[in-house]
Amino acid sequence: PGYHVGAQLKISLPEMERFVSGQGAIGDYLHHLYTHNPLHDMFAITDAETKTWVIWDIINVAWLFDPDYVSTKIMPSPVLNDELYWEHPEGAHMMLEAFDLDRDAIFEDFYNTLKRAPKA
Repeated sequence: PGYHVGAQLKISLPEMERFVSGQGAIGDYLHHLYTHNPLHDMFAITDAETKTWVIWDIINVAWLFDPDYVSTKIMPSPVLNDELYWEHPEGAHMMLEAFDLDRDAIFEDFYNTLKRAPKA
């Protein structure tokens, strides 16, 4: 999945506190990362509680669990040239590209999975 597809998987602090924190070691760890994000200091973000956070890696697992979560199309593979521009050569092999996703369905599945996680 590309940047613009994965970037849709944003989660807010209220969602993190209601659905993730307290849901096993993974939920607690994700909450800790959200509330202690080193990027906040790096970029001088002082009002982190009003910001959202993208959980990038969840899209790959969601796509495996339910392909309907991610809209895809088959297209020719582009090639990055030496000048760092994308070219579209004739005869390129085909690839499957994600172009959209169902954010709410993915997070509902994620929250339900966390509920079933062993509690410490």
